Amino acid sequence: MKLNKNEKKTLRLLLNDAKISDRSIANQLKISSQAVGKIRHKLEKSVINSYSLNLNYPRLGVQTFAMALARITQEGVEEGELEIEEKLQKEPHILQVYRIPSGNITHIILYGFKDIQELETFFHSPRKRQELHKFIENKEMFTFSHNSFIKNNPVPLFHKIIESMDAEEMKREFQEMENFKKRNWG
Repeated sequence: MKLNKNEKKTLRLLLNDAKISDRSIANQLKISSQAVGKIRHKLEKSVINSYSLNLNYPRLGVQTFAMALARITQEGVEEGELEIEEKLQKEPHILQVYRIPSGNITHIILYGFKDIQELETFFHSPRKRQELHKFIENKEMFTFSHNSFIKNNPVPLFHKIIESMDAEEMKREFQEMENFKKRNWG
C-alpha cells in the first residue's frame, strides 16, 4: 500500500492515540481539518479496520489465561471447519484464534477467564462439551496469569512498517534521480 507523507503522519498519530481529534492532527500537520477528515476516511477504507480499547484485564477481573494448541476433531470436520471457526469466534472466553497450516495442530487459541476455577468449569462442563469441545480438541495447553503478559502491543511493529515505507520511497526517489541523470548526462 502506498501512503503519502500526510497519510503516514496521520496514521502514526492515530497509532499513538486513536481518540485524537481531526483538529489536533490538522494543527500538528499544518493542514486543514477537512483534509485530515479525507485522510482518515481513506485510511479507514484501506488500513484501519476499527478503533478499539486496550482494556486492563486484571482490573476487569480477567486474571487467568490459557493458550491451546488445538485441532478440529472428526466431528468438527463433519460439521465443517468454517462452522467450527464461527463457534470459536462467538465464544466469549476465546480472545484470539489463529488457523495454522499443520497436520496435527489446526488452531492456536487464547482463552481468558476470571480465575482458575472458571477455566476448569469451562473445560469440564458437559454443556460446553456438547457445544464446543467435541468439535475442537486441545492437544496441548499452557495456563498463565495476567502477570505473565510481557508484551501485548503491535503498535511498534506498525511504526516500523510505516518507517520502512518512508525508506522505500526515498530509495525509489533516489533511483529515479540517478536514472534521470544517466539519461540526460549520460
